Amino acid sequence: MGSSSDLKVGQKVYAIGNPFGLDYTLTTGIVSALDRSIGETSGQTIRGVIQTDAAINPGNSGGPLLDSAGRLIGINTAIYSPSGASAGIGFAVPVDTIASVVPRLIHEGRYGLPDLGSKLDLDDGTIQELQ
Repeated sequence: MGSSSDLKVGQKVYAIGNPFGLDYTLTTGIVSALDRSIGETSGQTIRGVIQTDAAINPGNSGGPLLDSAGRLIGINTAIYSPSGASAGIGFAVPVDTIASVVPRLIHEGRYGLPDLGSKLDLDDGTIQELQ
């Protein structure tokens, strides 16, 4: 396992997956950006992800994103494609995030996102305590 804390934009990466049911596929690219946020269809936002131009096609999600030494630096997660085609920007969850979340998932069976226990009402600017 590698670390995602010292990744650099322009660094070479490799994505492994099974796109379109084709086993053991390897695509190459670079780290295009760091600390990106992507919106999920569920309305949740995933923050701090790695952006890459390595092809993350349907079937690559959940596969490893590796650095040039073969160390795990992320888990392939999504592709953003305005056209709906399998061409666009790929994203991976950093391995440092995975390393902090997975033990809690195993131990507790779930991972709740941290919050401050309050919510801002944008309509009237008040802060409400959550129960």
